[in-house]
Amino acid sequence: MRTKLLVFPPETLRAAMREGWLDISSSGKYTLSTDRSLLVASVAQGVLFGLLCWWVRLHPVSAIDFTITRTLQKTRSPLVRGATFVLSYTNAHPVMNVLSIPLAAFLWRMHLRLEAATVLVAVAATNLFRQIVQRVVNRPRPSPLFVRVHHKAHRQSFPSGHVLSSVTLWGWLLVLRSLFLKEIPLWQKLLFSIPVLFIATIGPTRIYMGEHWATDVLGGYLLGGSWLSLTFLLYRTLKKRGILASG
Repeated sequence: MRTKLLVFPPETLRAAMREGWLDISSSGKYTLSTDRSLLVASVAQGVLFGLLCWWVRLHPVSAIDFTITRTLQKTRSPLVRGATFVLSYTNAHPVMNVLSIPLAAFLWRMHLRLEAATVLVAVAATNLFRQIVQRVVNRPRPSPLFVRVHHKAHRQSFPSGHVLSSVTLWGWLLVLRSLFLKEIPLWQKLLFSIPVLFIATIGPTRIYMGEHWATDVLGGYLLGGSWLSLTFLLYRTLKKRGILASG
């Protein structure tokens, strides 16, 4: 049995292009426009984050979080412990706040004024988001009675501020690379793989150290991804309007 493909009339496709929903690729195929893709990504992750907030509020301690933490903490290699400490402390949200300042200064000096302002606003907003959500959800940190806790933190647990800040700052750096450094040598590509490594590993690191539950980390990734997508969309909109144009 053949599956019928959904085919839209040409008038509908042209109208969607006028409204900014569709673009035509180099191969002549209709694709969702970049701006609309960013909007969909931001909304989708935001909705999932909202649902996770609701679930965590109802289940501050869950069996799946216990299982994931205890599974990760079975590894007691000194090398793993050392790596997790380094990754955790170098990607802490206070460190991300500080790093955003010289990064913004460098971009401003390179006459990338909108890009510089976006870095500062994006990182500053993550601090506000983190504080608001942590107070609303009010989830306690993992207890040393149940899991191994390397450092007892006093703030609420959901979402992970380390993950949220890392996704925002390192993610924006990757966005800048895709915009301004499309053709770069191999060594620079390897250099830019470091932010990807930071984003991918900071979540498991926080769980391993017993400072967050897995759902805290997931919340950080979802909120960070939603905010990064929205930030990029707002940046593209302001760029088209010539706000803080380079020069």
